[in-house]
Amino acid sequence: MHQITARISTLFSSSNFFFFFFFEQVVAYLMVTSVAAVAEILYLAYNGDRDVSWSEVCSFYGKFCSRAKVALVLHALVLLCFLGLTLISAYRVFSQYRPPCVPSKEAELQNG
Repeated sequence: MHQITARISTLFSSSNFFFFFFFEQVVAYLMVTSVAAVAEILYLAYNGDRDVSWSEVCSFYGKFCSRAKVALVLHALVLLCFLGLTLISAYRVFSQYRPPCVPSKEAELQNG
């Protein structure tokens, strides 16, 4: 039991925050692209594309279009929640570091 708690504590140590932040960013970007893909599919399902002779399909498959709309809305909500979690993770990662010191005008004049 002690080994399990030791592994869990090392997993959530401060050195691993950057690791989690990096992979959260990867997943967030994948989620953004998947929302864009679903939105494009819905757009083509409702409007079609006359240039490549695709007709709209929602008049034939209305149940598909309504379910795809629900999926898009739910996916967008999950994306917003995940972006909120990513902001929290970014705060935890970058709050560990001090901001760089920018010399003030007075210090530059004294040294200059």
